[in-house]
Amino acid sequence: MISTLLYALSIVVAFQTPRGIVGESAPSLLGVQWIGDASQSPPEILNGEVTYLFFFQAWCPGCHSHGFPTLKALHWQFKDNVQFIPIQTVFEGFGTNTVRRAAESVASFDLHLPVGNDGDRAHPSPLLRRYKGGGTPWTVIIDRKGIVRYNGFRLDPEYGKELLTTLVEEPAYEILPTNRGGQDLIGIKLKPPVFGASSAPLTLYRWWTDSCSYCVASLPALDLLRLRYEKRGLRVVCIYHPKPPSKNVNEQDVLQAAKKRDFHGEVFIDEEWTQLRKWWLSTGDRSATSVSILVDDKGIVRFVHPGPVLFPSNDTRFSQQNSDFQLLDAAIDTILGDPETSSETSGDAKQLAREGNSSEIDQ
Repeated sequence: MISTLLYALSIVVAFQTPRGIVGESAPSLLGVQWIGDASQSPPEILNGEVTYLFFFQAWCPGCHSHGFPTLKALHWQFKDNVQFIPIQTVFEGFGTNTVRRAAESVASFDLHLPVGNDGDRAHPSPLLRRYKGGGTPWTVIIDRKGIVRYNGFRLDPEYGKELLTTLVEEPAYEILPTNRGGQDLIGIKLKPPVFGASSAPLTLYRWWTDSCSYCVASLPALDLLRLRYEKRGLRVVCIYHPKPPSKNVNEQDVLQAAKKRDFHGEVFIDEEWTQLRKWWLSTGDRSATSVSILVDDKGIVRFVHPGPVLFPSNDTRFSQQNSDFQLLDAAIDTILGDPETSSETSGDAKQLAREGNSSEIDQ
C-alpha cells in the first residue's frame, strides 16, 4: 500500500507548469551536484551528440520497475553513440532521496554512468523545473542540435530504440520553434495512413482544400520540392479535405483544383477528415488544418509545419513564409543525404495521380 502511494506521489505533476519542452533547446545542467568521479569531469549537453537524460528519485517505484531497466537496455545498445546521464531530481521525500541513495540506485542496476543530484528542501529540483518535467521517472532525449525530441513518464523501450537509432543516424537540421505548434510530434512513430503506407525513403504529406487561400500560395512550393527531390527519394502527397467534411466529393474537380494551384504530384482525398484527425487534430491543440508532416520510411515524424502557409520569397513581407520553406527544404536535403538515392511511390487507397496533362483515378 505504501509502495503504491509513493508511486502515485512520484508521478503527479511536480510543478504547476505544462509538461515537457519538446521542440525547444535543452537547458543546461548548471547547478547539478555530481557524485564521485563525475564531480571531476561533469557531463554537459554537447552539440553534435545525442543525449539521454533520466530524471529519477531513489524512493520512486516506477523508476526502479521501468525507468532504470529501460535506461539499462538502451544504454547497452547505444552506449557508443549516445550520452546517458541519470540525475536524481528531488522535489519530495528530501530525507529519503539523498545523494547516497541516488548513487546506490544507479549502482544497483550495474550502470557505470555519471550520476547527478539536484534539489533540496529549500530548492526542489530547479533542473526538473527548467525541463518542465511532470515528476519521476522522467526521460528526456536530446538530438545533436541540442533540441529536445522526447520527454515523458514512461518511455517504451522499442520506441526508444527507434528514436535513438533515428537521431544517431540523422544529420543535424533545424526544426520550427515549439510555439509554432506541432513540434511535439517530431520523433513520434505514426501508424500507416488509411491510404496506405509509403515505401519511399521520405514522404511529405500536406492537407489542403479548394477554399483555402493559403493553399493557393503553398501548393506550388510543395510541387517545387517534389521536382527538386523526387529522384533522391522524396514523395509528396497532397491530401484534399473538403470543408465541411463530405462524402460528396467529385474526384475530377479535386484534380482540376490541384492543377489550378500548380501542384502536379499525387493527390488523395480525406473526405471525412479521418486521417487528418488521427495524425493531427486529435493529437493536441491545433490552430490550422493545412498541416505538412514529413515522415520517413519507418513512420517516424521528422519535420512538422503546422500551417497555414509556406513558400520561397525574396520579399521581406513574407520572411516567415520563406524561412519556413527554407527550413523544410534543408531538412529534406539533410535527411535524404546521398543525391543518388531514388525511390518508388505506392498507394493502395483512393489516389488521384497526375503526370503532365493526363489524369488517372486509381481506385
